[in-house]
Amino acid sequence: MKLSLHRLVSRLEANNLTPEINLERPLFIQPEDRITYRSARIVLILGMLNRKLGLSKEVIACIDFLLRNPGYQKKFIIEYFKEHQTLHKKLLAYKPSENIEIDFNIVQYKSVPWDLRFNDMFLFLYVRKHLLFAGQKPNLRVLLSDTGQQYFEQIKEVFIDEMNFLELFGKQFIEGKATEIITEVIPQAYWSQNEKTDYQ
Repeated sequence: MKLSLHRLVSRLEANNLTPEINLERPLFIQPEDRITYRSARIVLILGMLNRKLGLSKEVIACIDFLLRNPGYQKKFIIEYFKEHQTLHKKLLAYKPSENIEIDFNIVQYKSVPWDLRFNDMFLFLYVRKHLLFAGQKPNLRVLLSDTGQQYFEQIKEVFIDEMNFLELFGKQFIEGKATEIITEVIPQAYWSQNEKTDYQ
């Protein structure tokens, strides 16, 4: 074995080829590392909630947080529907993902969870003509364009868990209520852990 290896190295060197061994850990790119994947969630949210009126960026950020952190979804559903007779049906229809992770790539901004890459995601979708903006700050609304609606129809079947959650709310989503619940649902412990994870 030693002689065979020596012969292989000699032949490589005779042909001016130098063997290299990389002992570095391989770099695995996760879906969350890709802007296409992150942006697709925004399209899902806009395709499912308040289609005609659109949503504010803050509400999109809140729902995106829930899609990325399924561990908080059940609590949100209970709070959102607690005064409705449909609460029991909604909980039965909800099929949580078995793979529950907590995403610490989010910061607290104006009391809502905010991914620092959101503006890049909105720009990514806007230049591809998937998004429209209506109104002016502070009442700016984000809507899907016709192209965005077509994109939504193409991708929605891929995001099974996300669609299961979003389907519970129907087309008329109460934004103020959702934002208020989100600020209550996310415990201070999340932000403490978030801060430690981001800056240590």
